[in-house]
Order: sequence, then structure tokens, then C-alpha cells
Amino acid sequence: MSYEEKNYIADIERYFLGLAGTGLMLSARDYGFIRELGGRSIPREMVIKAIAYGFETRRQRGVEEPRGLFNIKQEVEEYLKDRLTERESKCAEQPNTDFTRNSTIEESVKKLDRIIIEEQREDIKKKYKRLRQRVRETENLNSSTNVYKQLNFLWRDFVEDLFLGLSTDKQKDVTAVAESRLPSEAKFYDKDTKEKTFKAFRDEIVCETLGIKNVFTMK
Repeated sequence: MSYEEKNYIADIERYFLGLAGTGLMLSARDYGFIRELGGRSIPREMVIKAIAYGFETRRQRGVEEPRGLFNIKQEVEEYLKDRLTERESKCAEQPNTDFTRNSTIEESVKKLDRIIIEEQREDIKKKYKRLRQRVRETENLNSSTNVYKQLNFLWRDFVEDLFLGLSTDKQKDVTAVAESRLPSEAKFYDKDTKEKTFKAFRDEIVCETLGIKNVFTMK
């Protein structure tokens, strides 16, 4: 194994374990996956961002955090496929894609309608109404764009709006807790990865504080 390959594996291992927590070790299958990514010439920075995406996606879905890297292989591959702009023919799949897209949007709107009726906090109710409007607006966007990614983008904006609606003191408290959850390895992250990881923790804390669940992943 070359020096560069060892560093590649070590950096990715350190990042994953930093997010997953102490007391864990990578399995032979995990190392095999890392070597596979290296063999495909995937840059380590991209793999690290893909891992962050995998953790964030699982948190938003309310799924248990992975105990091994291979557990989020699907999320990692999804991120890499998007970033590497691997193009697949969509002509034959277009009718079914449109149906799935419209069904997903309609289901999301129905969930929001129920939440808006039940929400007693007027300031948050207004934010939900704005979110509902933006979900409806996605119907007019390019149908080739992944609807789940569009909704995820809207959810992040919604939570950002919730955070900005908190008092200054509360914002400071949430920020402090989010920073305390960053693993010690965060000092090795590049600026973009560190910011995404921090925001994932911050969004999670905002939702915990306000008793809010992700509209687009809840049953």
C-alpha cells in the first residue's frame, strides 16, 4: 500500500469516526469500501462531504446513526453520483418520474395543511404557510431535478428561518450547543465541510428546542 493510499484511508477513517463517536472501529468491509472509492479516483474531500451528507440525511429521517461507513454507502453513492454529474438516460423513465414527483409534492402539501391547522404558535404557523407556498412553487421547476433534494433545500431554509426567529440569547445558546457537538477532528475539516457539519447539528437543536419534525420525512 502506497503512502498516499494510507493517508487517504486514514483521513476518511478519522472523519467518519469523529462523527460516529468514540469507541467505534471500522470493519474490513468499511476499509474495502474506502479502497474502492480510492480506486475510482474519488477525491478524499468529496468522500468526506459525502459522509457528512450521509449523517445529515439520516438525522433528518430520524434514523439511527451508522455504526460503520458501509451503513451509509447508499447515501455516499447518492452524493457522489450527484456531484460527479453522472448522466443517465431519463427519457423512458420520464412519465414515472413525473408521477412520483407530483405525488411527493401533493403528500407534502397535505402534511403541511395538517400541521398548519394544529400549530398554535402564530409566528411558526406563518413560516409553515410560507413553506407550503414554496413547496407548491416546486411544481413549476424543472422536473428533471430530484424532488427530494428540492424539498430538502426548502426544509433547510425553513429551519434557518426558525433559527433567525429566535431571540438573540436563544440563538447564542443553540450555537454554543451545536459547537460543543462538533467532534474534535473538526479542526481538520475544510471550511465547507465544517460549516455543513455545524449547521446539521444546529438545525437538529433548533428542531429539538421547538418540538418540530421534518415535514418531508415524517410519516
